[in-house]
Amino acid sequence: MKTEHITLDQMLEARERRAEIQKSMLGREDGTCLVCLTLNIAGDIKRTPKTEMLFRRGLDEMDALGLDTAGSLIIDEPTGSEAFRLVRGDAARVKEMLEAVEDSFPAARLFDFDVLVRDGSDIRKLSREVARRCLVCGGPAAECARSRRHGIDAVRLATVDLLRGFCADTLADAAYAALLDELYTTPKPGLVDLASCGSHDDMDIPLLEKSVESLRTYFRDAAMMGMEGCDMDGLRQRGLKAEEDMFSATGGVNTHKGLIYSMGLLLAGSGMALEDEGISSGAAAHRAAELARQDAYRLLEKAMAEPATNGAKAYRSYGAKGAIGEASSGFPDALRCASALRSYKDAVSSSEPDGDIPVRSPAGALAFCDTMAELEDTNLLHRGGKPGLEFARSEASRIASIPDLSLRIRELYTLDSEMQKRSLSPGGCADMLALAYYLDYLDR
Repeated sequence: MKTEHITLDQMLEARERRAEIQKSMLGREDGTCLVCLTLNIAGDIKRTPKTEMLFRRGLDEMDALGLDTAGSLIIDEPTGSEAFRLVRGDAARVKEMLEAVEDSFPAARLFDFDVLVRDGSDIRKLSREVARRCLVCGGPAAECARSRRHGIDAVRLATVDLLRGFCADTLADAAYAALLDELYTTPKPGLVDLASCGSHDDMDIPLLEKSVESLRTYFRDAAMMGMEGCDMDGLRQRGLKAEEDMFSATGGVNTHKGLIYSMGLLLAGSGMALEDEGISSGAAAHRAAELARQDAYRLLEKAMAEPATNGAKAYRSYGAKGAIGEASSGFPDALRCASALRSYKDAVSSSEPDGDIPVRSPAGALAFCDTMAELEDTNLLHRGGKPGLEFARSEASRIASIPDLSLRIRELYTLDSEMQKRSLSPGGCADMLALAYYLDYLDR
């Protein structure tokens, strides 16, 4: 997204255009009021990737109110995004609901929901019941504005802080949801899901839920660090603290160590992309890869010389670069898994159980199968060596070739039993599915 410095003339033209739209829309139907959503953004740059994310949240908040809408219009210009909704119903009640939205979370302070009604031949804007608070000091906003108590730089900095905090929270929530989506996707052969604990006698759903919960703060910090332009060393130090939190939550069980590295990188990459070009799966993966390459070669050299982890041992024994190779290459397997996930969502219409077998997120289960057919999963190499990896990939390829999607799901259950017998667990594929759920969110 290209950001632009806006002139006073442009802002005046936008104001006149807004007034014309208001006049036109309010004349369409009796018994209606007009809701106008804009953002209070200080300075001469009104539209950025972060403001777009907040604006979309404002639209979602309006939708959640269930207003009876008779017409709508959205304008997306360098002078700022604007939404107009012609609403049937009591204007005072609509204003009351929207005031509650404006006070619902810190960055909602930047929402400006105007509610307008016709008053004879004029248009009247309803006033707020409770005065808004100042962005800088928290006092009455009108008094600070009249006295010019704070300079534009202070207001701009406060605005940036609110936007960054909101975006970090939003991205962290998406990562948290992605890990739970992966956990609950069923079936996943050899892994913990809603049907079984797979090949794990030390993990179950409640334990993994605790692990995911322990990472929420880390996810937010990683996104914020990306917006602040972190380097790999800083992100890695924060990741090590996240590992401590995970092990504390799980009693020492390694549940998400690989994802701490991979998801942390994608969150930081997302934050970096939000600072200029705008967010998408491709942009996040590209920025994350740039970060990963800062020390990927050094880490692989160290793994070859002194393999201290299962992934490092797989690299030394089989040349499988694992999470480091995936990240430094731009997350190609995670992006492919995300693409498959989107395709299968269009192909399957229900997450209800298929006959007598439990199924949750069938699109995810099918994308997981496709990934297992191709990924050089270091967890499979650790548990079963080359034969274990080749078995899992061969079976996944066979299942992925079955035209009937319901039959594929049943075959995944059969494969689950066999992988449990062989103590095989495709943990790397699970990581790719979790990353895919997150990347899919970015593109949605």
